[in-house]
Amino acid sequence: MSTSFQQKETGSMTYPTNGTLNRFLFKLPVIWWRMGLGSIQGHWQLVLTTWGRKSKLPRHTMLTYTAYQGKAYIISGWNERSDWYQNILANSVVTVQSSLGTYSAFARRVSDIDEYRAVMELIFQTGGDSHFRPWLQSLNIAHDLGDVIAKRERVFLIALDPTPEAGPPAMPADLKWVWGAMAVSFVIGWLLGRYAAQESRSVT
Repeated sequence: MSTSFQQKETGSMTYPTNGTLNRFLFKLPVIWWRMGLGSIQGHWQLVLTTWGRKSKLPRHTMLTYTAYQGKAYIISGWNERSDWYQNILANSVVTVQSSLGTYSAFARRVSDIDEYRAVMELIFQTGGDSHFRPWLQSLNIAHDLGDVIAKRERVFLIALDPTPEAGPPAMPADLKWVWGAMAVSFVIGWLLGRYAAQESRSVT
């Protein structure tokens, strides 16, 4: 299943190239997860770890997911242009971290019409994420389940099937120390402010 449709790039659906604000905003959830917020984020976002097709190193991406029948489904916002999608074409065994747990999975594009319809219907029922409507518009698809199904060749819906095969290393929460550093900075700032206030009162 492929598409020759040219996706429109406007607003939040402008491709996040390196060095752009859009790129930074899409990377922020990764930083939050590394800071230990995974237990909160994991209810609507997952960390997808793929093997870099060129670097052969683990590559981590945060994506909104839909849970259906105990399985996670994700959508490539920029279809075949997304780096992580290119990575799974080279190696489809990935690692998933979410509220469903951490596990290895086989990533495949959904081609079965019944599976596709069931997942997309669930996305419509839950409202999708904040980019859902702009994403549909970028693909010239109406906010309508029937139109999404009719133009499903434009939608790269990916199923993450659990597999016993080992995937790449999961992303660690290696930035939890930032909270401690922020707390120490706050205490130091408060103490300095209190000291300055006392000095000011003593002078007057």
